Amino acid sequence: MATKGILPLLLTFLGVTAALCSDPITSDIPGAKDNPLLKRYEGSIIFQYSQKEFDEYALALGKALNPSGTDKKIEKEQTVEGRVTRISYVAPNGRSTLEVFRNYENELKAKGFQTLFTGSKEELGYEFQRRYADIYSQVFGAADFNPRFLAAKLSQPAGDVYAAVFVTGYRYGTTADLKLEPNQTVVQVDIVETKSMEEKMVNVTAEKMASSIQDTGRVALYGIYFDFNKSDVKPESAATLEQIAKLLRSDTAMKLLVTGHTDNVGSFESNRTLSERRAQAVVGELVTHYNISNERLFPFGVSFAAPAASNDTEEGRAKNRRVELVRM
Repeated sequence: MATKGILPLLLTFLGVTAALCSDPITSDIPGAKDNPLLKRYEGSIIFQYSQKEFDEYALALGKALNPSGTDKKIEKEQTVEGRVTRISYVAPNGRSTLEVFRNYENELKAKGFQTLFTGSKEELGYEFQRRYADIYSQVFGAADFNPRFLAAKLSQPAGDVYAAVFVTGYRYGTTADLKLEPNQTVVQVDIVETKSMEEKMVNVTAEKMASSIQDTGRVALYGIYFDFNKSDVKPESAATLEQIAKLLRSDTAMKLLVTGHTDNVGSFESNRTLSERRAQAVVGELVTHYNISNERLFPFGVSFAAPAASNDTEEGRAKNRRVELVRM
């Protein structure tokens, strides 16, 4: 019993000792870089960096609310999707949050960004900084000295760009190997470059459909397209529909369940209805335009009951939005 009690304390001691002995961050962390759309405040260093080629981001367009009085954490938010770059800077000591913030504000204006929401101090509501509490220990979680925030949008033909800049003064808390002075300015820059998700799920040939059905009894198809919350089959689905028809013509005894699958956005019942309508629409296309007998096709809506991936990411949700053919 005594040994079991000593072990956790020893591990804690070793962890603290390692943290104290680690070199402090005095330059950009490896692999980090400024986003080409927005340069840094001169003399700042990057202490946290991440980039995802396609993800969603909740852009704050209003003040933070006290969660004890409402289910909402932010008065107004907009979810945007695309390449998400998140960069955390520490500014040179002695620079005020106002000076640093004005530099970013001027830079965004010079680049043609339109301000969507801005605020400072009390205008940001209840502990606005907690939006960034998960970034690098407790640097932002308790950084509430003269906070300032700006959300902006740049419209361009290649896709809109959204920027969120949060500038605040560090007050207290654990900072690991980042050495900060009281009220030293820290900056969080989040940039979302909207774009279409790369379509990596190519159209499947009739031969590959047959092989998958032979091996597993089913095949998942991602080349049949619908608008959001709609069940009309889009014209760009023709190539995949032609391959399904070819599959059925090559095996005249084959009968298929045509199953519609969705992600988990919305209720289960609304998605069940939507997935059923989409499956029916696919059957209708095959019967009407490809002369496949209605008696060989059976539409069925699955909703999000059989996910192919996690619904926690946009990439996973995209994989779950599919049509499957199941041999009967």
